[in-house]
Amino acid sequence: MLHYRQRGHTTLLIILFFVCSKSALAGEVCASHQFECASGRCIPFSWSCDGENDCDDSSDENEHCHGSVHCADTEFQCLSSPRCIPLRWQCDGENDCDDRSDEDPTKCEIKKCTEEQFACKNRAGECIPLSWVCDKNADCSDGTDEDGCNVNCTVDEFTCANGRCIQKRWHCDGQDDCGDNSDEGDHCPEDSCPPENNFNCGDNICIPNKRKCDGFVDCSNGADETDCPSSTLNGTNQCNTLEFQCLNGIDCIHSSWQCDGDSDCPDGSDERNCSPSTCRPDQFRCDDGECIPGHLQCSGAAECNDTSDETSCNGTISKGCNPETEFDCGGGMCIGLDKVCDGVNDCGQWEDEPKGKCSVNECATNNGGCMHTCTDTTWGFRCGCHAGYTLSDNSTCVDIDECLEPGTCSQTCINEKGSFKCECLTGYTRDPHDRTHCKANEGHSALLFTHGTDIRRFSLDRRDLTSIVNETRSSTALDFHFESGMLYWSDINDKRIYKAPIDEGETKTVVASGHVVKADGLAVDWIYRHLYWTDASKDSLVSSIQVSDLEGGFRKTLLTEGLQQPRSIAVDPLEGWLYWSDWGGASRIERSGLDGSHRQVLIDSHIKWPNGITLDRVDRRLFWVDAKMDMIGSCNYDGSNRRVVLAAGPAIGHPFAVTVFEDWIYWSDWDHHTIMRANKFNGKNATSVTQTHSSQLPMVVHVYHSYRQPSGPNHCLPFNGRCSHLCLPAPQINDRSAKISCACPDNFQMLDDGLNCVENHLMIRNASTTTSTTGRESKVNETLTSTSEDQPHSLANDSGTITGLVIGGVAAILLVVALVGFFVYRHVVLRNATSMNFDNPVYRKTTEDKFALSKNPPSGRSKTSAPEVEPLNHPGTNEYV
Repeated sequence: MLHYRQRGHTTLLIILFFVCSKSALAGEVCASHQFECASGRCIPFSWSCDGENDCDDSSDENEHCHGSVHCADTEFQCLSSPRCIPLRWQCDGENDCDDRSDEDPTKCEIKKCTEEQFACKNRAGECIPLSWVCDKNADCSDGTDEDGCNVNCTVDEFTCANGRCIQKRWHCDGQDDCGDNSDEGDHCPEDSCPPENNFNCGDNICIPNKRKCDGFVDCSNGADETDCPSSTLNGTNQCNTLEFQCLNGIDCIHSSWQCDGDSDCPDGSDERNCSPSTCRPDQFRCDDGECIPGHLQCSGAAECNDTSDETSCNGTISKGCNPETEFDCGGGMCIGLDKVCDGVNDCGQWEDEPKGKCSVNECATNNGGCMHTCTDTTWGFRCGCHAGYTLSDNSTCVDIDECLEPGTCSQTCINEKGSFKCECLTGYTRDPHDRTHCKANEGHSALLFTHGTDIRRFSLDRRDLTSIVNETRSSTALDFHFESGMLYWSDINDKRIYKAPIDEGETKTVVASGHVVKADGLAVDWIYRHLYWTDASKDSLVSSIQVSDLEGGFRKTLLTEGLQQPRSIAVDPLEGWLYWSDWGGASRIERSGLDGSHRQVLIDSHIKWPNGITLDRVDRRLFWVDAKMDMIGSCNYDGSNRRVVLAAGPAIGHPFAVTVFEDWIYWSDWDHHTIMRANKFNGKNATSVTQTHSSQLPMVVHVYHSYRQPSGPNHCLPFNGRCSHLCLPAPQINDRSAKISCACPDNFQMLDDGLNCVENHLMIRNASTTTSTTGRESKVNETLTSTSEDQPHSLANDSGTITGLVIGGVAAILLVVALVGFFVYRHVVLRNATSMNFDNPVYRKTTEDKFALSKNPPSGRSKTSAPEVEPLNHPGTNEYV
């Protein structure tokens, strides 16, 4: 019996080994929703029994297909094929079953539009979000969502020839605000400036007179800083010894970039008065002196204006023959198809006259062995595939996974056999005209951008341009807090950070000042309500990343080590990460936790001047612009899967900042003096969105929309995570990672409890206490006394004291309440005990006498003796109290 069991176990092990070996050799383990081919290959279950050999060995089309196919409860079964599709695809307006059985009008009820939707008039059941109405995009198939919309500008606006609306005060101010120059046409007075802009730069360009000789170049030709005291412009130098100061007195570039043939300063001053010289080692010098990136030489497309980068290339790049019109003789020789099988030796070795193949129709027998289509030619035949398939060899067709191509769908892409399906995330709806594109359901998107002398808002649907903050000196970095409607920006001239309500931009308050030297980057943590910014000082050794609350309180230097020229910054409070770019000597893009932990480099190669970065929270990708390489790139949050979105070309000149929304990427460009946009996946359809002043450059740009700041959990709630000061989110590295960490402002130190902070001078004094109890107590008293006498001491700045006082106060209140309750209770009980009424007069008399004795004891009895009390149940009665 034992021997039989051992043999049975051995047989079982052999079977298991065979199964495991088969799976290992196949390299795949099929999921429950997949069909396993005899070869071990996994295919979608819906591909089996559909009449096509998807397994290559026909195991998906064998005898098991004779039975009926049953779809799951969450699926819909097509009528003419055993295909199953998700139920949500039924009646969605798309033919997913190929026989339209999923769109049968007898089964698909006409949808009723909700209160949040607009019902298109000429097509029943067609609904669009209300926010899409009157957005200058016809979303209804009949265009009724744009009927009757008021497209006129308000009385306070000027109507441009292109339909754009601008503020009236920008009319005839010498700046092309319309983008088509219709606000600065022949109807404007020649060489005149309005009263508020009474200095003429020349060419009818006007600026406020107070900006003449202020140390900053406002006129593109520098006229406002000519004939000025020499100290005005030189006094604003913010560059260190390794950098070149641009003529505008604001911007700094690497010294090695001066006279390299590429204008890096916005005014081009780094390339003035330069003698002809060679380009950098990584560049190619065109015959006309222009320098281009070295990898563009002999690329097949001329980058030099004189095409000299493509004239000195050794050899030619063979592009092969066109199979539609040419025959390949071999060796790079191509002839026309009409010369094949004509009896003439055109190739030289009779390759165009193959024996046994001319005038023979191979497709007549077994379709030429082709899986899909067979095309007969004069010399042979050619296999082809249906749409959505491609040839894996000369005859076999395999499905194309369209979802591998970035941008096939805006958001969610599902590969189907021979096709694909696009879906949108919650809050988005597919565009009726482009089912691959997802549009936001709510709100109206706009662009916010700093413009040097003001901050502007450009509506992306109404196409109007307004100024929301006027009279800024040199506004640069920008961000917003959508929930509170608050705008935050930095001014590198004032060396301050401001905030103001976005609808009342002139009511501004100072958030941070003092050590803010050059805040080129600024980001709002909208969930934990913190403000982060880069501070690139003149001395690059003390450049830092700072954090504070949204009021500027509890300011902390978060990072300093290894920072040289930090510029742009972005936050992701949903996952606890902080991202920034650094264009110092070793240019790179890094990230760390919002608490400064887990710092890591994401991009440090093929990057020169990463001016701006932004996060796409839908696709979970990081985008950046490089002003030296003239390109836009993207990667995953962790730096992987790096791609070039747009490279050097006419659409991109000198990008400074970048933002992203839906399928579009927007960037400010100093060469074009405009804000551009392009497809975020492939850089296609690049176009200008709005023009800016020729004397002012567009700086940081942000898309203003609620979806840019999605809601999420705040792990510091309640009680600020028990932190006395800053409660910062931490990245979730693994399941054991802490969600938050406490931090102390500058000049404070953390106590051993990891929660409370005290000022440094208190820590020093406490550290000097003696070990004896008496000495320790006297030293603490001395410290507290000296603190109150030597300097003002705010309880708000000493959270340890606050915590002690609060706990002590609460305990004292509870003690008082307990004592009061006890005495009240005692008083009520005693009072009730002395006012009892009984029906038995004898008992009443006896009781009253006893209580009277307790108050007036007879002579000879001690006053402390307890009175004698009779039982409460008197003989002869049944009453109890």
